[in-house]
Amino acid sequence: MAFNGSLSEFGVVALLQLPGTNHLSGRLILKQAESTAEFYYKKGKLFHATLGEISGKEALVEVIDWIEGDFAFDSSSSTDETTIHQDIQNTLMWALKERDEKKKLKDEEEQAARELVAQEMAEEPVTQEPAEASSLPEPVVLPLSLMQNSSSILTAYLINSKGRIVARAEANDDFTEKVSPLLTAVQSFIRAYPERAVGKTFIEDSEFTLALSGLSSSLTAVIVVSAGVRLGVLSIELGKFVRALLASELEILNER
Repeated sequence: MAFNGSLSEFGVVALLQLPGTNHLSGRLILKQAESTAEFYYKKGKLFHATLGEISGKEALVEVIDWIEGDFAFDSSSSTDETTIHQDIQNTLMWALKERDEKKKLKDEEEQAARELVAQEMAEEPVTQEPAEASSLPEPVVLPLSLMQNSSSILTAYLINSKGRIVARAEANDDFTEKVSPLLTAVQSFIRAYPERAVGKTFIEDSEFTLALSGLSSSLTAVIVVSAGVRLGVLSIELGKFVRALLASELEILNER
């Protein structure tokens, strides 16, 4: 099977998942200006990636924001080299989180450089003003009744298309701290997802499993369960939660 097209018409995140969805084997090539990235799949599993001298997961970090260029898939190409060992969902979430961290570091370096220039021009120390308090509203508290029909759900969240938590079920501080790194990766994944509802997605970790389901292109439901819950049971629990959520007529659902 071979196919090609323009990156401007197909988001990189969705494109990288396409061979997995269709269990394809072969090479996906992405080209932007003078850069060419190659991703190799075997029966839908991504096992190798390159971008110039960069290989493995780091290659995904560099291409994740490409919006211009072309792509092509060639089912006749393969390689014996293996640089990626995680499934595509976990690999993409790692790449999105790493992208965000690099961008944050770059912004901090640029801000520091601007402050240094301003300080030198003023010929006196610059007094840093305290950061303004965030004007974003606190997340809405989800009623516990939404989870009464489930014995597996530990907590739940609603996340908008900007990756911000707009609603959450109550949970103690220790639990919130433990699940925070995985939730941060999920927020990055949702923020970079193409402008359509996130499909049903399961993210497994050593302690927790997260299940996602898009309510719309601007709002995604996320539930958290223990790592030992089987995916079949988890899918059922996610469906129950989404149905209860939609039937609840919460005001937050009208602010999507």
